Amino acid sequence: MSALIQTCTNCSASYFPARLICRHCHGTEFADDKADTGVVERTTRLSNGLQIATVTCPGDVYLIARIIGGTAEAGDRIRLTNDPGDDAAVAAFVPLHGTEL
Repeated sequence: MSALIQTCTNCSASYFPARLICRHCHGTEFADDKADTGVVERTTRLSNGLQIATVTCPGDVYLIARIIGGTAEAGDRIRLTNDPGDDAAVAAFVPLHGTEL
């Protein structure tokens, strides 16, 4: 499964994590959209060896994810997953929020 990005049904602003009120139009109706991939903007390695990355998704949504299944570098297009055990290929782990699509 992919990451879930919340999109305002009134003005199409995109958010992660989920919001109750759109900061652009103050709308309260949202739709969940799947984001299957993103582009790595920055990475860092934690003291325990885990690599995390800032990832840009469609709609100019930024999220922070844990890199699993290998390593990633800035500029890499990377698959997004909500399964922390998914190590079939390098991916960015993003915990699921909201409802499943």
